[in-house]
This record gives sequence, C-alpha cells and structure tokens, in this order.
Amino acid sequence: MQTTLLISSRKDPAGSLIHEELCKLLEKDDFATPFIRHLHASERLIYLDGPSLPNDADRIIFLSRHASERPRPVLTVHVTGNFGTADYGGEPGTLTAAATNLMHALLNRLFIHAPEGYEVMYEATHHGPTSLLLPSCFIELGSTETEWNDRNAAGAVARAVLDAISMDISDVIPMAGFGGTHYAQRQTEISRLTRGGFGHIMPTRDIPHLDGEMFQKIISLSGAKAVYIDGKSMSGKEERMIAGLAGQKGVPVLGQGDLVQMKNLSFHDYMAIRSLADSLVNGSSVVIHNLEIIDSPASISIPGGLVDEVMKVASEEFFSALDPLPVAHLTGRGRACHPVFITNASFSAKITDELIHLCVILLQDRYTCSFDGDFLIISKSRFDPARAKSFGIPPGPLYSELMAGKPVKSGDLLVYPEMVMTETEKRIYVPQRQAR
Repeated sequence: MQTTLLISSRKDPAGSLIHEELCKLLEKDDFATPFIRHLHASERLIYLDGPSLPNDADRIIFLSRHASERPRPVLTVHVTGNFGTADYGGEPGTLTAAATNLMHALLNRLFIHAPEGYEVMYEATHHGPTSLLLPSCFIELGSTETEWNDRNAAGAVARAVLDAISMDISDVIPMAGFGGTHYAQRQTEISRLTRGGFGHIMPTRDIPHLDGEMFQKIISLSGAKAVYIDGKSMSGKEERMIAGLAGQKGVPVLGQGDLVQMKNLSFHDYMAIRSLADSLVNGSSVVIHNLEIIDSPASISIPGGLVDEVMKVASEEFFSALDPLPVAHLTGRGRACHPVFITNASFSAKITDELIHLCVILLQDRYTCSFDGDFLIISKSRFDPARAKSFGIPPGPLYSELMAGKPVKSGDLLVYPEMVMTETEKRIYVPQRQAR
C-alpha cells in the first residue's frame, strides 16, 4: 500500500473541514493510518513550495476548496500545472506529475458518496503549485462558502479519499485528455464508465499552447498510455494537429468506444487485438465478447456469404450467441459483421467450427437448408407479384394477406400463398466438418 501525504491549508475552510472529517474516520478505522501523513499548511495550497514539503510519502492529495465564477455545488479532481501563464500559482508552462490512477479512484468514489445536489467531475489542469517532487492531485469542495462549510459534503469527500487510497488501482488505463471546457465532462464520463483515468487535461482554450515539447510533458507526467481527443469541442485542424503529435510520439488515440470494449483485457492485449483488426479490415471497429486473456491473437475466417445471410435475418441472435465465446468481431465499413474474427490462437480451430455451426443453425431455423457435398444450399421462397397478377389479384391488401401466409379469393378461385411464391437457391461453400 502506498503512503499518501494529505495536505490542507489553514486558510482554506473547505480543506480544513475535509481533513477534520478524515481524521474522524481514521479514529474509527485505523487500517490506513500507518500509510498516511498529514500536513496543515499555513500558506494557500496553490503557492506551496514543493521541495519544502515532507518527502516521506509516495504521493500527495491536496484537500481544497473550489471557487468558480459560476458557483454551483461541485466535487472536483485535477492535477496541477500551467499550460500557459501562471495566474494562480506555480510557474508558467510547467506541469507536475499526476497521480493518474488515484485520481480515477477518487472520482469514482466521489460518485458513490456525493450528497444529493452535488456534481462530480474532473477539472482541466489550471493552477499551482508546480514545483512538486511527488505525483499529486487536488480534490476539491465548492463552490461557495455554503459548500465549503457543508460538513456532510466534506465527510463525503473524506470517505472518497479513504476509500481510494486503500484500493487496488493497478488496472486503470492512464490517459491524457485534450479538448473540452474547464469542467471536463467527456473525460469525466469516460472515467465513470471505463477503466480509463486521466492525468493532465488540456481544455480547448489552451490548445494554442500545445507543441511537441508540451505534448511530451503532458504524456510523460500523466504516465499516459494513450490520449483521448474531444474532437467535437475543437476545430478539425486542431484535432489533426493533436492526432499528428500522438502519431509522432507513438501514443495511440483511444475513444470512449475503445475503452468500453477493452473490458477486462489488459491494455497490451487490447492494442494487439486492435492492431490485428486494422490489418484485417482497415478502419474497422472491434467488438469484444468473452475474451479476457489473449496471449497470441489470431484471425479466423468463415464464408462471407454465410455471414451475409445471417445478418439479413438473425443478426441479434448471432451477436447474442457470440457473447459467451472468447472472440471479437469486426464491424464498420458498411458491414455489421465482417467474416473475419479474432480469438486466441490456441483455440482458433474450435471457434471457427462453432461460428460456422452457429450460422448454419440460425439459417436452418428460417429456411430449408441442405448440403450437397461441401456446399450449403439455402432454399428461399419469396412472394412473386407476377404470379399473383396471373391469378387476377391486384396490388394492395390482398398481397399483404398472401405474404402473411393467408389464402385469398380472386373471383371464385381460392389462391394459396404457395401458388404465388418463387423458389430460389443460394449455394455457399461450407466444409461439412465445420458445419456440424
């Protein structure tokens, strides 16, 4: 368990109240006590000098008030630094090391403990101190004196802190964020729903300060394995510039869909799957099913015609049947499901057989199917308007009756559905060993 230095300022009523509530919790449950250091600073937190702070810890959590020009009850988490000028402490153009994984835990515990009426969110990087020697983050209670003195809210923050510092946070995917407003709503939503956690977040207004050197600082001091770009909040030129910097530095760009699909896979395994998917169908998206470990990703293929026929009549059943299988399917580029799949090499043959068998079963439920050697023959019946017309049946409601399988009268003649149907056959090559 890492040792955490908790710092509050005597000049800050909210930070002091949070610290007080934390101490009360530790009196009742002292499990974490040996791993916590306390400091009540006499200076405002944004102006602290990092080298003068105690160094007998692994990380710092600053307990602080939050102030805003548009006050509202809010609980926030962010790391310190300045992309441009230093208007609120620290040095200009200087960032600090983020306790990224811990921030993810803090944010999600705030969602659990927040009192009714309080919003929870990340803030963009925006103030000092910047001379810190340890990874750190702020957790704040705001935005007016009413909230700063709200003991219930302070207690909620204290509980979130105590929970977070005791948690295993090794499965968080550390990221850096670009775009959005000061209150990073998109990044907050991503961290609430996925394992993606953010260190430094550069809002759209600060993108003019971004160059290769600043980009590298953001990545390294966030410990980021990937970046998220809120493209809707910026110009296309800005988005391309950030994506270009990521490409130059070899840092992948992940969207919320990627992080949702990652599920319990390691970052390394997911990126191996995504890389293989790009090589199979460039520009496709990956949908992960019950695939949690993949030491040797392999692609498998099944007849394209088979997949196409299933997508026409049983797509939902097909995808539901994939859920328990250790497999990923590819979508996009105009297709709901491509006929190539990704699984672990050790059971690729078995999964290939299961997928083909699944397709055949779904088609047999809807059509007359038979085999001619290694060819699946799908016999389809479709309503033929020309045949209906030959029996004197005009277009309109009677067509609908026939297509619904009901006989209709044309004068004195009773016309049955099979009398106005045309039979077609489709042959698809399917090795019988795999189909059964």
